[in-house]
Amino acid sequence: MAELKFLPTVYVRPGGLDDYLQDISTFLNQYSWIYNFQVTKFFTQKVWKQLPRKWFECLTRASTGELNELPQGFFKESWPEDLQTFVVRCTQLSLPKEQADAVRLQRVEIPAEMKRGMTPKKLHEVAHMASLVAATCRQYECDVVIDVGSGLGYLGQVLSCLYRLRVVGLESDASRSRSSRQRARRMPRSELLSCVTLELKADDLDGTAGELERLLIADSDRSEDEGCSCNHEHADKVTSCQHSQRGVRKRKAASNARGRKACMIGLHCCGDLTPSMLKTFCKVTEICAFVCVSCCYHRLETAADGLFNNFPMSERVAATSQKRADRECFSQDGESATGVSSERQGWGVESAASSPRELSLADGVGVFGLRLAAQETRARWRRQTTEEHDFHTRTVAYRALLEVYAETEGCALEKKHRKITSKAAFSTFENYVEAVCSRVKSSRTSGK
Repeated sequence: MAELKFLPTVYVRPGGLDDYLQDISTFLNQYSWIYNFQVTKFFTQKVWKQLPRKWFECLTRASTGELNELPQGFFKESWPEDLQTFVVRCTQLSLPKEQADAVRLQRVEIPAEMKRGMTPKKLHEVAHMASLVAATCRQYECDVVIDVGSGLGYLGQVLSCLYRLRVVGLESDASRSRSSRQRARRMPRSELLSCVTLELKADDLDGTAGELERLLIADSDRSEDEGCSCNHEHADKVTSCQHSQRGVRKRKAASNARGRKACMIGLHCCGDLTPSMLKTFCKVTEICAFVCVSCCYHRLETAADGLFNNFPMSERVAATSQKRADRECFSQDGESATGVSSERQGWGVESAASSPRELSLADGVGVFGLRLAAQETRARWRRQTTEEHDFHTRTVAYRALLEVYAETEGCALEKKHRKITSKAAFSTFENYVEAVCSRVKSSRTSGK
């Protein structure tokens, strides 16, 4: 029953896990019309017309406070019965998100010299993540931390300097690896920190496992003898220096005997990086602890058939499927049990509506469902003020209006910078347009 403790209460029973997987798959497929669209296409695709008229009337009259309570199961008796049923079902299927006392996050105070270069958001993340990683290493007696996607090394530097943990940073971008090493040299206890250029490859687990084992051997040797005397920049590659290779071969047997215990960590593990880390964690016996913050689920790669390569990873979840039996879902008048027309219910899910084949959970979720899964939790939504909701409305609406312009004028918009604009530009639509014009490239796609 241990596997059931994280399920909603009504499913904590024998057979509850399989029932939950089946119910959540059915639910997500049934209501895919609510989330399966690109938010910036809200106006061009007239998304609001997918909402049942009675739902629309009730929800547009609701106050901000009432909408904040909606994800918690709030509804009014005057609302349509099918809307009430939807809200109740959402609550029943939502996984408990309360933070357990055993892993309550503590913030570590970071010295001023180590804060340099960190944004307030990055500082918040590193301060809490470092504390959790240090506690995990103590619990599982880990003597080295493998920081995947280490970037400029902010997290690793805090772990080595404040907690005296040995940290090996893995970064696929060689320029970031070099910058990380340069920054580390200015920090105390830099001898505890190293960064190498290495990319985890889920499709080559044997190769990845071999590289990590060589890394741990090399780092174990470095803890006794801080590297060869040639002063080469061989820290950039695991086995790029002949001196390093000789040292690894010479001490491999002794290093294996040490029985190293590693904790693999990752902050902002985007897309397929988290599945790659999980597969590596299962493959490499020296890695005995795992701390990861995933993000950008919608960036998971898809195969030629349009299905995700690494979602779902669980064989049990993957085996959960449902029959797309439209004849059973809809009554003779074309209305489903939820009051949503068959035409509306299939909107935006071409793979789901095209045939009555077996559908898995991944079929129903899709890219836009995974994007939604990476958004704010219902607990944070509940705490948002009217002003914060208003700002969020503007950020979505302004970008959607920009899409209307692009479609009307027959042009494509291409970002010249990572972000189209700053938060300050959303004060008015005029300010937003002015900011966008300097950061977006427009090109004609039609003769309009």
